[in-house]
Amino acid sequence: MCAVPLRKDRDEAGAEVATKTNRRAADPDRGQRVAPELRPVNPAMATAMQRSVGNATLGRMIAQGPAGPKVPHAAPGTRGRKRTQDEVVERGDSPPTNQQKTEAGAATRATRSGKAGATPSVKGKGKGVEEEIGNPTLVFTSSYDGDEEQSLNGNNNIGFEQTATLRRADGMQTPAADAYDFWQEVSDESRQIVPTSVNYQPKKAPRRAWGVDGPFHPPYNDEDGNIVNAADRITFVDNPGFSTTTRMSAGYFLVDYTVRFRWKVRKKQGGRFTKAEPFWESDEMVHRVTSAFDAENPEEAVRVNHHAAGNRTWNVQLPN
Repeated sequence: MCAVPLRKDRDEAGAEVATKTNRRAADPDRGQRVAPELRPVNPAMATAMQRSVGNATLGRMIAQGPAGPKVPHAAPGTRGRKRTQDEVVERGDSPPTNQQKTEAGAATRATRSGKAGATPSVKGKGKGVEEEIGNPTLVFTSSYDGDEEQSLNGNNNIGFEQTATLRRADGMQTPAADAYDFWQEVSDESRQIVPTSVNYQPKKAPRRAWGVDGPFHPPYNDEDGNIVNAADRITFVDNPGFSTTTRMSAGYFLVDYTVRFRWKVRKKQGGRFTKAEPFWESDEMVHRVTSAFDAENPEEAVRVNHHAAGNRTWNVQLPN
């Protein structure tokens, strides 16, 4: 469906069509057009009138008599000056308001909820009803998932497994992914013996600053199995540490390792992911590993001492 032209252009177009259709001889004394009486028009003229003056006006013209649509009196010339309110030709009814263009020419459109920043809505009886976004629950579980011993020339798996599940408030119908911004942050540090170590002195990796952890944030991409995005919950499935493709291979030995996690939650703002305050923040959950390397017996297998962060449940209190 075509866009509605600007008011000035459309009014001028209507006046021009009407003026050309009803043109009469000029008054030789005054040099001005004489407004003619209403008269019948052919189908082509009626189509042009429909485009210029709108369906509503044309309908009223048709109802005036059995002779068919009639051309209204031509308005005085309008080029070069602005019409007064009484001279404005009535608009048609098409297209719908939400498809019309603004005076600046930009198409108008609504967000999912009808306005930016509104809470998501669910359908009620006969109309959309905004649903209150309640406080979710965050459940964290973790355990050690690795070898009990390691050796310098081994191929050792040392790591943890954990899940963080955000469940929407009871009674809500809005999908959790549409209601909450939920993300995971991480910070870690370690000491390792590496092939270039002198006299088996560990190399230290200093503590990293907090940062968003990999894929664990909106838009909750669940294609690789790290995220479960269900209607009532969002679950982050993680395996921090030195496992799978980052195992402690031959020539490497993990002396100690500490990794910290925390989670943040906020109401989703207008469908966008934002980390801006205000948000709710969890306590830190910490995993630790230590292993006493014996430089006098570098080939000896050594026990891995591990301490997983454990399990925790938070009743999230969303800020206003």
